[in-house]
This record gives sequence, structure tokens and C-alpha cells, in this order.
Amino acid sequence: MPSTSIPKQEERNWLDLPSDVTANILNRIGMVDILENAQKVCTAWRKICKDPPMWRVINMNDIPIFGAKLSRVEMCEHAVDRSQGQLVDITIVFLYDAEFMCMFLS
Repeated sequence: MPSTSIPKQEERNWLDLPSDVTANILNRIGMVDILENAQKVCTAWRKICKDPPMWRVINMNDIPIFGAKLSRVEMCEHAVDRSQGQLVDITIVFLYDAEFMCMFLS
């Protein structure tokens, strides 16, 4: 009787992906997961997560009000700082400190 077991596939290393592909994947997980988790995985991911082009477009719509390690204002500060002047679009919903945003983005 022939074997029906599935042959074991070779394991692949995420670090073998080109950095632009990794950046594309990381952009899809969202700002919260990048700031709180992905950048802590390894030095290669941290380098990609700190790359200013990753932060040209910032969408703060998916940030939870509760449960995140950083406040919404802190996340906004980190994201804008990481853009290093390359920010072209930012979407902010429910950031309660409008005065802070006017001062910070001017």
C-alpha cells in the first residue's frame, strides 16, 4: 500500500526575503503591531521598521483605544518621528488632543 504521508517541506528563513518584500508585508500588519511587536523580532526587521519610507503614509484608524502598550499620542509621535520629514499622508481618527496635533504637525 502506498504511503499517504505528506512529504516534509523544507523550511524557509524569513530573513532570506528581500527587504522591500519584508517591508511590504510589515506595512500590512498595521502601525500598532509594527511599533509594539514586529520591530522586536530581529535586528533586520527592526532596521526595516525604522526606515523612513515605511512611515510616508500613516493610518491611525486601526489603533485601539484600550489595550495598547503605547498611547495613541505616543504612537503618533513615534510614527511621525520615524518618517524623518518624508511623511506625505496621515489619517487620524479619535486623537483627543487636537492642540497637540496642531503643534506637532506644524
